[in-house]
Amino acid sequence: MIDDILIYDDIIDIDYQNKIKDILCSLKFPWFFCNDISYTGNNVQQRPGFQHLYVEKKKINSQYHKHIAPIILKSLKKANIKNNVFLQGRSFLQLPLNISDRHIVDTPHVDADIPHLAVLYYVNDSDGDTIIYENEFKGYDNRPFKKDLKIKQKVTPKKGRVVIFDGKYWHTAEQPEHNNRCIINYNII
Repeated sequence: MIDDILIYDDIIDIDYQNKIKDILCSLKFPWFFCNDISYTGNNVQQRPGFQHLYVEKKKINSQYHKHIAPIILKSLKKANIKNNVFLQGRSFLQLPLNISDRHIVDTPHVDADIPHLAVLYYVNDSDGDTIIYENEFKGYDNRPFKKDLKIKQKVTPKKGRVVIFDGKYWHTAEQPEHNNRCIINYNII
């Protein structure tokens, strides 16, 4: 895996950025409701949003994958990463919520319990930073307490930006307060 958190702005040209945003923000794009944007089965916080699965368990699940895969592959090439097996790929759409605890970050999580890279692409400019913690995954039974989490880096969503990091790090997002937060999240093994 990699040691650093890699951030690349404008990984694709502005025309492609606009194309991806137009696709994901169109009335034809199939978004599906999820009770919690952080992970399935969260009965603690429940921050609702929408998701779309491109790849699930290494199997292409969506016709839109063909539009997204070049972004991920270009990002991996830029980072000189040879791995390119897509474990899972999805998009998340978070809307500003009128909730009293919106200042509290979403539930920290890891995307998979096997070694993987997380590749995030930001579809639009937004608030709602991604927070990557120094704490490493050591099994779901060893989930760190919030008081023990130490921030490694915060990344602000910016249209065309990619962040790549080792998926062993617990991470989360801040709730957007001013506009929609739309990301593409692929996990690579």
